[in-house]
Amino acid sequence: MKSSRFKVQGLSFSRQSAVAVGSLLLLVFAAYCFCQLPTVSAHEGEDHSADKKTQTAAQTGKSAITIARAERNVQTDAGNFNLVFERVPSDPRTGETTQFAVRAAEKVEGGFGGGEPAPIEDAAVVANVTTADGQSVAGNLPLKFEGGFYRGSYTFTNAGNFKIAFAVTTADNRSFSTDFPISVTKAPINWTFWLGLGILSLLALGAIGMFVLKTRGSEENRKQRAGKMAPVAVAALLMFALGTAALAYFSPPRQTRSLAAMPALGTSGAAMENETAPANALQTSLIVPKESQILFGIKTAPVSIKQITSGLKTTGVVRARPDAKAVVVPPVAGRIVLRQGLSLGSAVSRGEQIGSVEQILDVSGQTELESQRLEVEAQQREIEARKLELRNTALALQGQQAQQRAAASQAKTRLAQAQRELRRSENLVEVGAVPKKRVEEALTAVRVAEQEVASADQQVKLLGDQIRAANAGQNIFRAPRVNQPTRSFPLTAPVTGTVSEIKATSGQQVESGTELLSIVNLSTVLIEAQVFEKDLPVVRESTRASFTSAALSGEVYTIGTADGDGRLVSIGQTVNEQTRTVPVIYEVVNPLQRLRDGNFVEMTIDTSGNAQVLAVPKTAVVTEQGQTFVFVFTGGESFEKRPVALGAEGADFYEVKSGLKENDRVVTEGIYQLRATQPGA
Repeated sequence: MKSSRFKVQGLSFSRQSAVAVGSLLLLVFAAYCFCQLPTVSAHEGEDHSADKKTQTAAQTGKSAITIARAERNVQTDAGNFNLVFERVPSDPRTGETTQFAVRAAEKVEGGFGGGEPAPIEDAAVVANVTTADGQSVAGNLPLKFEGGFYRGSYTFTNAGNFKIAFAVTTADNRSFSTDFPISVTKAPINWTFWLGLGILSLLALGAIGMFVLKTRGSEENRKQRAGKMAPVAVAALLMFALGTAALAYFSPPRQTRSLAAMPALGTSGAAMENETAPANALQTSLIVPKESQILFGIKTAPVSIKQITSGLKTTGVVRARPDAKAVVVPPVAGRIVLRQGLSLGSAVSRGEQIGSVEQILDVSGQTELESQRLEVEAQQREIEARKLELRNTALALQGQQAQQRAAASQAKTRLAQAQRELRRSENLVEVGAVPKKRVEEALTAVRVAEQEVASADQQVKLLGDQIRAANAGQNIFRAPRVNQPTRSFPLTAPVTGTVSEIKATSGQQVESGTELLSIVNLSTVLIEAQVFEKDLPVVRESTRASFTSAALSGEVYTIGTADGDGRLVSIGQTVNEQTRTVPVIYEVVNPLQRLRDGNFVEMTIDTSGNAQVLAVPKTAVVTEQGQTFVFVFTGGESFEKRPVALGAEGADFYEVKSGLKENDRVVTEGIYQLRATQPGA
């Protein structure tokens, strides 16, 4: 068998090792070619329009320039200053270098400036990067003055909300500072790298496995097989490491954009802006990656057909219902004692005692009270004498009653003896020992004894009644009460509600009829709206309305609708001579009792009838430089800034005349971030 080994410059290789090394070299070359394949990404920040100049930028391998622009006016004691901040790209990502430039100018009143800010070109400008809550990230970034702008750059390693703060010190030692927000998102995952890494891993493992299978043999040749496998394994691992390094170099794990250099700003910057977006265009397309959408907290809502409360706008005042408001007054003059723990906001029930008033007599009352006391003392002495007489009488009667009880006891003893003698006589008569006359005598003795017992018991009973009457006579004579120098009268709550006002304190001396405290029940309140007399015809035809107030944090509540909670009570019958208005009264359930008596409210009385219109939430509408527009979600990562024409204004919706159709999804939250992301923002 011919040898499968050959020598190259004194080194000996097996044919299998040479094949393995060659295969892995081809593998590295394939990885390099794979990295160089053109990739398509919808989130690279390019302008996807058919503009010819944008295509030229893509051919050079550079992403289209989108400049984010912001401006700050700083007013200090040192003067009025203006800072213009521009950065590239408008949607920075982690790992990319964000280029920025700031132009400082001073607003000079009068003179020959023509009203334009005068540029500051000899100032010392320091840039610092902080988090949104002010924690330092990087300080004293180097800035280069060029073309009227102070230029710098910074590479963000973490995603989040940051600020770039500029501290400016002019040549004459005047200082001012301001900052500009910037949102950084994570760079998207580069699936090319991970796919290539997977292919490299499979091929390397396949090559090693193939040579392991080919070198199987008897136990005698194990050492020879191990010697053949070692170069193959080392070569496979080496080539895998080189291939991974090539992938990481040519196509890193996260997508990075090759951004063109930041153009000269000012006039040329404006020209670049016009090249990437048509001048005066109102409708603009935006590409926002999913990661940025989550970071920005973007939420959308559909445009739908609905009935909105729109029409006559007016103002009103919250009033407590007349039967739900009361004051507590003392019935007499005296000293106030309020219940312990009673304070503003305390809940009370109707009829509940909330305190008392102690009436204190004056000098004449005290004199009259003293004469009454002397008279009462005399009456008390007389009563005590009568009670003593009755007590003695009762004692005498009790003695007589005791004697009668003894007589009754003796009579009962005699009765018992007479009854025994009668039974003995009856027994002797039956045997003929004594004559019948003996029985008759014994019977007469029994009857006499019975009468004596009955008479004694009757006497005991009569004496007992007399004793009870004597004791009762003692209780009849009660000494009259002497009036105390103070008298207490309770104070009770007239209505159920909460204490809204306290005008007196415990221990305070007040007059009769003085207002002590106020109680009000605001679970249901009245809203009194003022309507001009010329608007009364439309108000009479409407039972629906909506209202909001600063006390409700901008929340809007409806009246007279299916989901509303309230009703129209009455329309006033008198026109105010000065304002020419008529009060219109609504009764509403107080939402969480946040409305207070006297609160100012803004009302919209519905005069639109039952019309169903295309409506968009108010939170989605943005007005900028006299133009009204919304951000429409068109799917995936695409948004569109679209102008709209609005009609009637409801409580929380606008009627849409043009620019939207039913079921379009508009952005309701995260609009500020979208406005900062759009090119030229």
